[in-house]
Amino acid sequence: MSLNQDSDTPTPTAPHVDVARWTAPHVTITPVTEVISSEPIPGRVTGNYQSVLLDVRDGTLSFHESTEHLEPWEPSWKAINDVPREIWERWHPGTPFGMSGPHMWFQPVPARLNWTIRSGAHGHPYLDAAAANTLLEGIAPHAQALLDGFFEAVSELDWSAASARAGREILRLCDSGQPSVGGDADLVDYGEIVQRFPQVYKPGLLNKTPSQLAEECEYITRFLGLHEKWHDEIKTVFGIPSGDGTYIHLDVLGVRAWYRTLLLGDDPRPVWEFPEWDARRRALETSGLTSIATDGDLEAWARQEEGRAAQEGIRLIGAVDAATRHRAALRDQEWGRLAVVGADVARLERELDEARAERLELVHAAIAWGRKDPAIAERARMSRQGVHKIRKPGRMAE
Repeated sequence: MSLNQDSDTPTPTAPHVDVARWTAPHVTITPVTEVISSEPIPGRVTGNYQSVLLDVRDGTLSFHESTEHLEPWEPSWKAINDVPREIWERWHPGTPFGMSGPHMWFQPVPARLNWTIRSGAHGHPYLDAAAANTLLEGIAPHAQALLDGFFEAVSELDWSAASARAGREILRLCDSGQPSVGGDADLVDYGEIVQRFPQVYKPGLLNKTPSQLAEECEYITRFLGLHEKWHDEIKTVFGIPSGDGTYIHLDVLGVRAWYRTLLLGDDPRPVWEFPEWDARRRALETSGLTSIATDGDLEAWARQEEGRAAQEGIRLIGAVDAATRHRAALRDQEWGRLAVVGADVARLERELDEARAERLELVHAAIAWGRKDPAIAERARMSRQGVHKIRKPGRMAE
């Protein structure tokens, strides 16, 4: 049984979601005409300075050589983190492709991917221009498969199992020069899991803004295939056993694209999250919402803002959540103000009690001097009846 489901909770009916594939650019190879020297530098580690780069947006496949091993190391650089960012990115451009997730899979798809070539060390020859071109030719079909496999959910790319498998093929070619001979059964799309095990579907995520949804989907990507007690039933079908057979390895991909497609649908209008809309319209500032607004009030106001956005051809997301946070902020503000006002009232009441006690003493003194009630009342800002009761307290009981 799963941690987030008990025997009394019915299994939700999971919708069927067709997540669109990206209309990817055609992969084009940048020819390699020359390579830099592979001669080792005294005192420097050799090898792994050649890599393959894939520009995701335009499909350019290119060969890169880092000059890290040829440039002097500044004495002030005590560790890798001391290297200025612009220098490091020149040496190692793009985002390294990881063999397994989940970090690769829940992050936004990088603009450029990098695969390190195992060359120049450990018995692997440093590639010359001809060998580099041959490698790029062999990688190109897999690079195309990687781009074609991306999910596209409302103008946002997400990893699929197909893209991840293609990325692994490129990694293997860069590492050993040989493609794989087996499958990658540990890579599974979330949509495929949901259709087999609908209990993993979380309908509550449809109430989230896209930003909140990304956080929730990151959590699912991190742990759905990892946690031994959270929907471990899926590992009876999906995943592959570890080398020692002690656990099932499973990477879940495309979670964000699946929920974004379900949440945002195929509406062609541009999606605006509420903060962007509010910065332009100052909607909350002029909303008239108060700390005592009901949930119905918030929903009605959100529908009103969504309607205004629709008139401008915009699909507004997150208005209800923004209104809820605004109401909570107002309540927090007034809750804090209550403490201030309460303290002020308590202080004033103490001062009033002290002033009344002093006034009473002064009234008794004035009576003892022989002052008349009207004069005392005028000076003490009291009624004559009040002064009279102080003069003759027995009358108060009559």
